[in-house]
Amino acid sequence: MASRGDSLLQAVREYADNALRHGRDRYGDATPLLADGLNVRTGEHVRWKSDGQEWILSNLANQQHLFRTLSGLSRLTGEARYREAADQAMAFAFRELRYGDLLCWGGHMAYDLAGKKQVHASDKGPQHELKCHFPFYEWMFEVDPAQTRSYVEAVWNSHVTDWSNLEFSRHGKPRTPPEGGVWSRPYGGGDVFFEGQGLTFINAGSDLIYAASQLFRFGGDELPLQWAKRLARRYVETRHPDTGLGGYQFSISILPGPRGRGDRAVEQFGEQLLPERPIEAKLTSVGQLRTILGPAAICKLALAETLGEAGQEFGQWAAKDLIAYATHAYDLSDNTFHPVLTSGVRLTGIRMEKDGYYGRRGDVFQPVHGDALLFWSYVRGYRFAADPRLWSVARRIGLHLGLGDIGLEAGAAPALLETAGGLRSPHAMMGLLELYRWSGAEPYLDAAERVGLNLLHGSFRDGYFLRSPGSENMKLDCPEALMLLELAAALRGRAEEVPACVAGQSFFGAAYDGLGHQIDNSLLYR
Repeated sequence: MASRGDSLLQAVREYADNALRHGRDRYGDATPLLADGLNVRTGEHVRWKSDGQEWILSNLANQQHLFRTLSGLSRLTGEARYREAADQAMAFAFRELRYGDLLCWGGHMAYDLAGKKQVHASDKGPQHELKCHFPFYEWMFEVDPAQTRSYVEAVWNSHVTDWSNLEFSRHGKPRTPPEGGVWSRPYGGGDVFFEGQGLTFINAGSDLIYAASQLFRFGGDELPLQWAKRLARRYVETRHPDTGLGGYQFSISILPGPRGRGDRAVEQFGEQLLPERPIEAKLTSVGQLRTILGPAAICKLALAETLGEAGQEFGQWAAKDLIAYATHAYDLSDNTFHPVLTSGVRLTGIRMEKDGYYGRRGDVFQPVHGDALLFWSYVRGYRFAADPRLWSVARRIGLHLGLGDIGLEAGAAPALLETAGGLRSPHAMMGLLELYRWSGAEPYLDAAERVGLNLLHGSFRDGYFLRSPGSENMKLDCPEALMLLELAAALRGRAEEVPACVAGQSFFGAAYDGLGHQIDNSLLYR
């Protein structure tokens, strides 16, 4: 007799089998690595064109959802081959894909399977970069704890450029650690909004925070956790005293020299918004808002859960960000989030008078609707903080998405739509799973299953999860598969056996012949 969730589990198994069968290295002396993408019609590996060369990219930072899925499949099915394939790839990377003590992976580096060589973006150089990738450190520690520790320490050592105030760069190169060790430097703190050359973006900062915290989680090391909290607190220190709104970065980036630049908000809006005295660290675009409230918040909430008492500050900081932006940048009436200065001044409707980082002259700042990612984030925030303001935002977004009513207030009976409005968003499904984990109420699990089945029927074809009906290429790093596996496990009462999705993202950005700088997701996997 079929068990609940069988169709979901079978689809994820079929995807994983196809990924392993068709994604493996097939060039020369084959490695245990997998290509990043496949053409689902021809079975050929997706190619990246750079300076007249064609690369078959294998970027393990961009395969972390796949590795979590393979690990979860082995736990649910008892078939070790899935986890073994992942282990072999990671063990090879620890041996052969090193960039100093860093790994050759991330936003601008990868391994070319055909050429059997490390490659990097021709317009960036060999730069280590993670931006909300959130690697599967639990598994990496199981594969090789010493190499994982070495890597995490190298990440901090290469990216942090001034340990006294935690200025860092999103780009990192190998550097020799000090004699006392990576974590031995003195910390001064001091004011935020200092001038520096690094762009202390929260997407890159979140990966640093997440990585260092894992050394405490799996080794009990207090110093890395202390540094992780210091870095997270830098963003807290950007909060406006009246609104509580924090910024996307905590420093002012000034690049000297003939091709240098000043603060990009000052350059574009210094005259137009003179009374507000805007700087980048105090201006939150809707894209930046989505990162602060989406993956950055979910990352911190995940740390609060996995680290226990030692991680509670991370959850508190995330919840306060969610509440502040709900209070000052969100309209409950029409479910819109607005671009905003951290003083609370909304920028919606302002027409830009100069070209710049935030848009071209004549562009107008626009709001965005709260989407399924933010539904998930606000539900998770409520599960941690139990603040009714978080529930109100999650409820309104759910209504806008077509899910129905999650409940007038927390604990009230939900009135969720039987069809889930035809919605097939994996993030909406994750939000409903969070509601089930919080309450144990079956209607939330039933609704999550409906959304999951919508997703399965709408995007799973020929053994792969495709972004659109016309998609020819499929990226093996497929968050949908991992999220559906989480749902299948929950339906079987085995939720703890599947590695949790922490809203990680994957991308490769580099010059592509004839097209300039491109991102693989938008160029090759549309």
